[in-house]
Amino acid sequence: MNITIFPTGKGGAASAVNYLLSHTDHEGKKRSVMPEIISGDPDTFTAIANATNRLHKYTSGVIAFRDQETLTHDQVSTLIDTFRATFLPGLRLDENFADFWVMHRDKGNLELHFLVANTELTTGQQLNIHPPGEKNIQFFNAFSAVMNDTFGFAQVVPDPLKIALKPFEAKSPSGKKNKKAKNDFAKVLHAEITNGFIADRNALIGFMKRSGIDVQKVSSDFITVRLPGAQKNTRLKGPLFTKDSNYAQLVRQHHQSKIPTFLTPLEAQEQKNSLVAGIEARAAFNQRRYLSPKPGANRNRTAAMPTSANAQVKLNPVKVQPPPNSTSTILASQLTALKEQADPAIRNPAAHLPHHVARRKDEREQATAIPSVTGAALGGLEAQIGNLSLQYHTLVLSLASATGRRASLLKAQIMAVEQKLAALNLELQRKKAQLVSDPAKPKT
Repeated sequence: MNITIFPTGKGGAASAVNYLLSHTDHEGKKRSVMPEIISGDPDTFTAIANATNRLHKYTSGVIAFRDQETLTHDQVSTLIDTFRATFLPGLRLDENFADFWVMHRDKGNLELHFLVANTELTTGQQLNIHPPGEKNIQFFNAFSAVMNDTFGFAQVVPDPLKIALKPFEAKSPSGKKNKKAKNDFAKVLHAEITNGFIADRNALIGFMKRSGIDVQKVSSDFITVRLPGAQKNTRLKGPLFTKDSNYAQLVRQHHQSKIPTFLTPLEAQEQKNSLVAGIEARAAFNQRRYLSPKPGANRNRTAAMPTSANAQVKLNPVKVQPPPNSTSTILASQLTALKEQADPAIRNPAAHLPHHVARRKDEREQATAIPSVTGAALGGLEAQIGNLSLQYHTLVLSLASATGRRASLLKAQIMAVEQKLAALNLELQRKKAQLVSDPAKPKT
């Protein structure tokens, strides 16, 4: 599970609402599964979002799940409640803010698309659930980490190559109207790097020039280019475009990002603590800005603004009633509700796999005085992981050119290796956590 905030929100909200409800996708193809409204009324939300003269009228995003990650309807509803309580703490739906949620399944996976009006309803002031800054990015990352841990899903590990190559998916030497050409160029560049043909930044610059990309400026931290069909320059930043960057290491990180990774109990608690701190900080901001106006402030500026009392809710929300004085208690109650709404062994097809067994065993043993392990034991696990990683990378590279039955066999082998790696990684993380938390205990 991962959250993406889109760089949209300017102009009227009708186009965004219409796209979410459209029977065709962004390529104009008919959706195999029709969109489903989860919460909100499209007309009411559009009216609320457009009732401002500000340029940015709404925030658009999606909570996307991997193909094998499934939720019950109750879990979806409670996840949305948790999202609101996290990023809009202290504010009430239809009283302080308006949002609109639509479920998409036409890509084969679950996607929960959301729109949030950028206006607080009682004051008319700007409301932004995704302000700029590193702290906000960490806040959203903590939410994703905690939710994935709650559902038993693998964590999202950033892929440095995917992030770096996004600009090339937007424009390509074959013209910006040819989507296939855009994707093909990004794939070619990706293959050149992962296969070692582009081994450093100088080779990358040469490849771009030969491919018709105008390289405007080369700095120690970035490369400025004019992509074909673009009216403005694009600054390419990140490790791929930094002087003296280690491409071999980036390729290893790219492959490592494909291996399922799970939090240790210690890491899970750290992420929860980070999330609680973010919620408390945002709740304090909301209290100052919207709920405790200065004397003489007009709280009826948007009295004529339409409300979404007639919102369509096709799923039955599960309301959690935690004590009002504890953010950590509220979060714990929400997470408990999410876990209890479905049997993980039924709802999560991967619940029986080794990493889940190891995680449950680890949580039981955390309260007992189990002996720590020696560095040699850690080295043995790391060696196994290294050998399996090499096998995994070999299989992935072989799959790139395989077809038919051979491709199916390779996919099955890759899945088996991923499961083994997940179990070994979890065991290694657990033992490392023991060494950190119990350094004084004798190592056996």
